[in-house]
Amino acid sequence: MMNKQNNDSFEEITKADEEAAVNSPEISDKKTSSESIKDEISDYVFMKPHRSKTRSVKSYDKTKLDGVTLVKSDRGHSKHRGRSKKKMKLWKKILLSVACVLLSIILIVVGSFTFLIIKGSQELIDGDYNITAPEGVEVQNDGEYIVYNGKTYQLNTNVTSILFMGVDKRELEQSEVKGTGGQADVIVLLAVDTKTGKISMLNISRDTMTDVTLYSANGGYVGTETQQICLAYAYGDGMKTSCENTVNSVKRLFYNIPIKSYLALDLDGIAAVNDSIGGVDVVSPETIGDFTKGESYHLEGDTAEDFVRTRNHESPDANTLRMQRQQLYVTEFMNKVISQTKQDITTPVSLFNASSPYTCTNLNPSKICYLAESVVMSNGLSVDMQTVPGESKMGESYAEYYVDESDFYELFLSVYYNEVN
Repeated sequence: MMNKQNNDSFEEITKADEEAAVNSPEISDKKTSSESIKDEISDYVFMKPHRSKTRSVKSYDKTKLDGVTLVKSDRGHSKHRGRSKKKMKLWKKILLSVACVLLSIILIVVGSFTFLIIKGSQELIDGDYNITAPEGVEVQNDGEYIVYNGKTYQLNTNVTSILFMGVDKRELEQSEVKGTGGQADVIVLLAVDTKTGKISMLNISRDTMTDVTLYSANGGYVGTETQQICLAYAYGDGMKTSCENTVNSVKRLFYNIPIKSYLALDLDGIAAVNDSIGGVDVVSPETIGDFTKGESYHLEGDTAEDFVRTRNHESPDANTLRMQRQQLYVTEFMNKVISQTKQDITTPVSLFNASSPYTCTNLNPSKICYLAESVVMSNGLSVDMQTVPGESKMGESYAEYYVDESDFYELFLSVYYNEVN
């Protein structure tokens, strides 16, 4: 039996325990003097005596105190198990969070790439056109259909055109005086069929005689005049307007075919772009400068520039022979770029970044991504490089190249049109 001091030292018991204590003959005389029992031992819990239904408790130590059973529970072990479960739940939450973050990154990257592809297709493929033709050729619906030599051709709207220009300056810089922007020594029109993957590269002689838009030294419009196409670049600011003026001259030559993109590269950019893909292997088609006909060369650095620029200025055919070397080089260059792109779709973007310090262009990541996607997805990808047919003649002061319109128009149809029944 506990004395009054012990009763005062315990906390108040539950109502049910009071009733049990009152009914007990052993403590009936204590019911008015004890309303609470204070548990000074934190590891003990009260259990009601004489209950018919007992609670299943594991690892308990039992002790009786004045008829009340005190049970010591294994709280430490239960707490440890609780911490283990919490740790497991925490790791699951961390793994789930990491998975969600990775999935979000993947979705963002894929979504961004898809967005760039769609945007690029809209920028490169244009349904607005007004294509002309040589005299005697029937043009229907603004050039959507052409009737030539009794056959009907339909415009291939999957083809997009990009004009590449190699400018004879060490550094592209803006000039306020028109006529001093430099000359486009290399002019190549790239026609890409984004559906089939076919790439047609049309090499245009710098000496090609065509209509060039002229401007005065202060930028005033003068008119058009038949001149070497390379001079179209000079009648601009050396950057954007020079590129646009050259694009316009090429469009006139190509019967107003849409040319949505351009890229001009200065002389220092040749080595940089060449080396960005690890150099190019060629077999020299002629003996000139440091190159011998039939010999193999791995072009790196300045040797790449020498191979595509060297020419004999005394011969009227000097530029034609140089164009043959340029055609060989560009074909090998493109084949290597395509091969690397199929292994790594980011190759065109890396190439674009390597050339950017040396270029003036309206190409952008969306256009590049769309073209790269076309390259990767096209199993039958091929590169066909041809020279605009014509004849070189020596003019009063400079060599002049005159296009053979009949042969050229058939080449034009083969690139931009499909024969229909």
